[in-house]
Amino acid sequence: MEKYINLIRNVPYFKNLRTTDLLRIINSGQLKRYQQNKFIYYKGDDAAGMYVLLAGKVHLCNYSCEGQSQIFSTVEPVTMFNEVTVIDGGPNPATAIAVRNCLTWNIGHQAFEVLVKEYPDPVLGLAMMRVLAGRTRELITLCGDLSFSPVLARCAKLILELSDHGKKRIDRQDFPLSDLSALIATAPESVSRSLSWLDKQGLIKTDRQHISVENPAGLLDLADQDSI
Repeated sequence: MEKYINLIRNVPYFKNLRTTDLLRIINSGQLKRYQQNKFIYYKGDDAAGMYVLLAGKVHLCNYSCEGQSQIFSTVEPVTMFNEVTVIDGGPNPATAIAVRNCLTWNIGHQAFEVLVKEYPDPVLGLAMMRVLAGRTRELITLCGDLSFSPVLARCAKLILELSDHGKKRIDRQDFPLSDLSALIATAPESVSRSLSWLDKQGLIKTDRQHISVENPAGLLDLADQDSI
């Protein structure tokens, strides 16, 4: 249990809590494991509750009627997700998929209400507000990108984000073409053409294993353009 307490403590909003408080929080929920490529929950199903990803990687996504996916958030440890369902008890707003083998902590709507009412410190409520505010900002930015930015600009912006503005190479095994296209809501063929164009312009280097940023400033200029 000490290992899980230390993991939960890595959540920024819980880091200053006492060990007894963290133990109480953990015991109010459940530890769950998911194998790679398994669905954690589905959009529209009854509230699955809030999760904290302790290890692994999760994609939050939606699917069109044709089966095309749009990834609107990638969750890395140690981060909350699906937090809205513990607040309103409503259906899951998205589908969650374990991209890698995952260890999560999960708490349902009713158990969370009991915990908040009994817990005297406002840390849990404040944590929810901050996480929801951050998620809202992400969605507003995503909507703006999809509405006004062409595919090439969105692709340039995504590469900058995934590479930490050129500081690291993007592993194509972690981010295959299907995931890159889902992250910017377009077809894989469009991303492939964009990557090829960026490579020819000397902005990036691509091979079967990696994508490397060669000109971060040039890529940033391209990402900021509204029309190309």
